[in-house]
Amino acid sequence: MDRIERLIACAVIATFSVVAHAAPEPFSCRSGLFPQEQEALKSESDCAAQALGASGFASVSASTDDGNKPANAIDGDLSTWAGISELAVATAGTPASPPGASSTEQDVFGVTMIYPSKAGGEAWFLTEASRNDKRFDPQGAPKPNADGSWKMRSPKVRMEVFTSTGYNRKAISTHDPDELARRGYMQAPNDWKNVEMTGFVKVNAVSDPKDNFSWYARGGRHTDSAPCEGTSYKGGLHYDGRARWEKESWHVSYDQTAYKDVTSSLLGRWVGFKAIMKNITYNGQPAVKLELWLNDNADKVTWKKIYDTVDHGQIGGALGFCGGSVPAAPITWGGPIATFRWDSTSDVDFKWLSVREIAE
Repeated sequence: MDRIERLIACAVIATFSVVAHAAPEPFSCRSGLFPQEQEALKSESDCAAQALGASGFASVSASTDDGNKPANAIDGDLSTWAGISELAVATAGTPASPPGASSTEQDVFGVTMIYPSKAGGEAWFLTEASRNDKRFDPQGAPKPNADGSWKMRSPKVRMEVFTSTGYNRKAISTHDPDELARRGYMQAPNDWKNVEMTGFVKVNAVSDPKDNFSWYARGGRHTDSAPCEGTSYKGGLHYDGRARWEKESWHVSYDQTAYKDVTSSLLGRWVGFKAIMKNITYNGQPAVKLELWLNDNADKVTWKKIYDTVDHGQIGGALGFCGGSVPAAPITWGGPIATFRWDSTSDVDFKWLSVREIAE
């Protein structure tokens, strides 16, 4: 093995040695280098860095899920990683940064963000001041808890969040799906479109364990009087531990993805839940990437992707009801309202709600 081959092997083994929990003799990156090189290195990470530089390679990245998310250490603990399924080595001058890579940043609550916020984009966070926030319509009376969380006692909750433009039905000039897709928004250019919605919830009493929390966006207000304003993608986390996506072409017309069992019952415990919708191109055509993430221990950091799908028309749809030329077309436009919804409960605590516009 020549020097370049040894250095590359050194970098690869050093990078992945953190996941070998029970190795009888931990690998030393220095063992792959010449004595004078060993003396110049202060740490194994320095060793890996020199190996990469000396070999002429720019980076080594570990990723899962079709290259869309890097494998990141959980909560800064290098012994606990989300998973590794492939090794991607990029040549010098070509950094290995997969599109849509996970952000390592945290929001104002210290909650890890999956995708970075769009520079200059829309964002909203639930705070004490939200009770007087014109952008927030809880359609009820949340009560503050002693621990800083909030409580809602209602069997039907629809907490709406508006963009900075606000919501004005009269400003919505068309409901034609083809026109909405062409211009990219329903009410205004800064409508909620590519978004990451986050909420932490604890359900204390349930009348129907098959019902769910639902975070949704890409439309306006959902009413019988204006059915074609009620478009949305709805990410659902059910009280019994299942999850799925729903596509609402108009109010009320649903198509659903298949259920997945993702966790145990939610009753009596805090969980974090994220719904992410993001426009992409699929086989050269507009499509929407839909992700659900769960923070099962509610530590704000340890997030697991529990659902990942792309709507390129295969989910179904009934946009023809509102004049659309392609009934099953993806809902690629934004809407002025993002909503946190739940039903069939009489007592739910919640905190750290946010809606952020994410980078494309």
